Amino acid sequence: MSSSPSKILVAEDNAVNARLIVAMLERDGHEVTVASDGEKAVALSRVEYFDVILMDVNMPVMGGLEATKLIRDGAAPMRDVTIIALTADDDGATQRDCIEAGMNAFLSKPIDMAELFKLLNPRSSRGKRA
Repeated sequence: MSSSPSKILVAEDNAVNARLIVAMLERDGHEVTVASDGEKAVALSRVEYFDVILMDVNMPVMGGLEATKLIRDGAAPMRDVTIIALTADDDGATQRDCIEAGMNAFLSKPIDMAELFKLLNPRSSRGKRA
C-alpha cells in the first residue's frame, strides 16, 4: 500500500489499458478517475483537483500533447500538476515532444508498474524522467 495515496487522473483511450492501470493504482490505495481522451482530461482538470495525471500521448479527439499544453495554460493549481506521459512511441523525438508540451516524466507502454510507482513516490523516484 502506498504511504501517500494520490488522486490520479488516467487519460487513456484503450479500455483494457485503462482498467489495468486503474486496478493497479487502486490496489496501491490511490483514487483514480479515467478520461477516454485528452479533451475530457482537460475538462476534468478544470473542475477537479488531481495530484498526478497519467497522459496517453496518442488519443482520439485530442491527443496528450495538446491536452498537456492546455492544462499548462490553465489556472492554478492544476497548471502545475505532475503529468506523466504514457506512450508506445519510445523514441527521442516523442520524449522531446513530451518535454516541450510540459510533461514531467515519460513511461513507455507496456507500463512497468514498478517504474510508475517510483514516479508516484518522489522519495524513491528513479523513474525515466522526461
